Parts: sequence; C-alpha cells; structure tokens
Amino acid sequence: MKQSKQLYSQNKIAEILGISRGTFSKWLKENSVSPKQQKGQRKLYDETVIEQYKQSKKTSGSKDSKRLTTVELLQDNLKEKQQEIDYLKEQLEEKDAQIKVKDETISEFGLKFAKLADQAQQLNLVDKPQLIKSKQETASNEKTVEKTPKNSKKEKRFWQFWK
Repeated sequence: MKQSKQLYSQNKIAEILGISRGTFSKWLKENSVSPKQQKGQRKLYDETVIEQYKQSKKTSGSKDSKRLTTVELLQDNLKEKQQEIDYLKEQLEEKDAQIKVKDETISEFGLKFAKLADQAQQLNLVDKPQLIKSKQETASNEKTVEKTPKNSKKEKRFWQFWK
C-alpha cells in the first residue's frame, strides 16, 4: 500500500510556517513553485513545499550575515566618528589654552602700558613746573570770580545791543 502525501492550501502552509499568506505567495512566485493539484480556485501543495521554504530561508540566512556585516560597518563608522569627535575636542581644548595665554599676555601688556602712561605723566609734570603753577593760578582766579557777586555789574541784555 502506497502512502500518499498530504496536500495543503496556501493558507494552511502559511499558518504552519508562521508567516502571512502574502509572504508565502511572494515566495511561491519568486521560486516558481507550482501547485500539485488545483480544485477550482484552490491551489494545493504537498508537504515538500514546507521543507523547500525552510531550506530557502536557511540559505537566505547568509543574507542575514551580510546584514550583520552592514551593522558592523555602521558600528565601525560610529567608532570613527567618535574618534573624530574626541580629536576635535582635544583641538578645541588646545585652542582654548592658547587663547587663555594670549588673554593673560594682553592683560599684562595693558597693566604695563597703564604703568608707563602714569610714569610718563609724572615725568611730564616734573619737567614743567610752570604748568603746575599756571594751573594753580587759574584755579585760584576761578575761585575769586565765583566769589564776586553777579549784581555788581550791570548786565546788558541781547536786545539792548540792537538799539
């Protein structure tokens, strides 16, 4: 007695494999698998189709290894970018240190300049004692002018000049 293999519909095979019917239909078309029997609109496949599908997915596992290679490439790219970021951070710290040194140099220069300006002014005043005396005299004259009352002189208004 010959044992016949059982036939399954697309829906049943998809259910057994744990995939959608659409996925299974696409696989059938891609692999040019034809049904064993056809009852009206219903296509029936034997059990070997299930094994063929499983085998094709095992061989496509090599495609998954390519995906892992892609993931590894992305990880390598990420490491390179992180190294580049670290390098740029180091450069930024070096530039900040250089700027700090320049700022300190400029502030020291500013202090030296201010000190030299004060010394120059003091030397200028020592060299010209007459200037100091004249300044003191003008200051005292201004004080005496302020002490004289304003009403002592008769002031002319601007319209009186036109008469």
